[in-house]
Amino acid sequence: MKNLPALLFLLLTVPLSLKAFQNDTNSLSDKLKKHVAVLAADSMEGRGLGTEGKILAKHYIAGEFQSAGLQPVGNDYFQHLDLRIGLARVPGANVTGYLEGSNPELQDEFIILGAHYDHLGYVRENGEKVIFPGADDNASGTAVLIELARYFSENRELLGRSVIFIAFDAEESGLLGAREFIRDNALFDADKIRLMFSLDMLGMYESNNGLDLNGIGTLSGGRDLAEAIAEQIGLRLTSTSGDVPPRTDTWPFGEEGIPAIHAFTGPESPYHKPEDTYDLLDYEGMAKISSYLRALVTDLSNLPELNPSRRYARVQRPWGLRFNAGVLAHTGSSYHQYTDEFFRADNVFAFSAGIFLQLHVGEKFAFQPEILYDYNGSNSEQGTYRRHSLTFPLNFQYNIAGELRGQIRLYPIAGGYFRYNISGKNGDQTMEFNSQHPQQEWGLNLGMGADIMMIHVAYTWRRSLTDISGQAGSKIHQYGNYLTIGYKF
Repeated sequence: MKNLPALLFLLLTVPLSLKAFQNDTNSLSDKLKKHVAVLAADSMEGRGLGTEGKILAKHYIAGEFQSAGLQPVGNDYFQHLDLRIGLARVPGANVTGYLEGSNPELQDEFIILGAHYDHLGYVRENGEKVIFPGADDNASGTAVLIELARYFSENRELLGRSVIFIAFDAEESGLLGAREFIRDNALFDADKIRLMFSLDMLGMYESNNGLDLNGIGTLSGGRDLAEAIAEQIGLRLTSTSGDVPPRTDTWPFGEEGIPAIHAFTGPESPYHKPEDTYDLLDYEGMAKISSYLRALVTDLSNLPELNPSRRYARVQRPWGLRFNAGVLAHTGSSYHQYTDEFFRADNVFAFSAGIFLQLHVGEKFAFQPEILYDYNGSNSEQGTYRRHSLTFPLNFQYNIAGELRGQIRLYPIAGGYFRYNISGKNGDQTMEFNSQHPQQEWGLNLGMGADIMMIHVAYTWRRSLTDISGQAGSKIHQYGNYLTIGYKF
């Protein structure tokens, strides 16, 4: 019952926060549409890195921040970035402003409202410039950010804590703008940031049948507050998970243990396509989301404490546990080694596919069990030796580069496997398991792996410890070499 006082405060202040919902919805819809139309115009060139259009976009956002009354950080609203993309260095800029909270006891703590404003730019096809306007992704979130800045600047007395408004650059290139912000201690002390929102693709409320608030469960009492306000104003919440989403600007903040929330209406628009234009968006839905976020941020800024949830706090501990699951495929070759005869048979194609689970223990260690359908074999005296099997690898991973919750992780692989053989043929002869060939097999795995955001890649070498010949006086061991590609959910 440790969180009971905070929960009572939430429930008592919900009616007060609904002042944030008393607005002219039609007027707000028009304002949001205007911002999206500007940011997704052809003149913005898809807001890609290195384009003149993205420079126009950052100045437009800075102008809106200034007219809204946000305080700049330093001399202007720009955090200038020197971004490394492959071998090239590309200039970029986060657009940043803030409002100081009105509660002297809370104003030294910060809530971040962020939205990435970059997109994919354009390509040349048959001499024509094909622009990716990025209306939903993410002119929509940027428009909501601008109007939230305007609203809170006009109603500063509603904010207890200070609020930082950030239009992030280079999200599409690997969350680079968010990473640079959290690393730059000259701007704000990361230890004082209590919560962040990533407003990312908010233009499809009705198509998504509501608003996702993924990560709201990382905040103690956050899910209760979010659902209470949503019920009061008639907004549908479709997801209130307790995990920090990895593919948006929430991720670098989650790496620091900061509760981080992805406000999202799903990939219902023409995602990453030239057809993602401003005329397709649901502006009434965006206005409703904006009003809802006004109410939610108002209450959050006045809570006596903003703490991570117990589950999220456990994940952040040095030996905290974290899970990933996904699908993967191994493709390569396998062969038989005749151990007593110092003879190796020729390779044949081998393949396996299935599901995996990653259990991370702290920052350095992970265990990865897999369940695979396995097609393996070798050339043999009878022609081709082939088996259909179920294989269950269990690998230990030790992180040697990157960070566990970061975008890139590099690690050696060591472990073992158990294989249950279902059926097989040696040439034209059907295998008789147990009587002629062992049905169960044990073996070793070695290799190297890497996780690149949601992609899992590895090289794996397998060797059976079980003699698969099933005959006295002959020792045959199965070997395999595999390239692995996987996707983590």
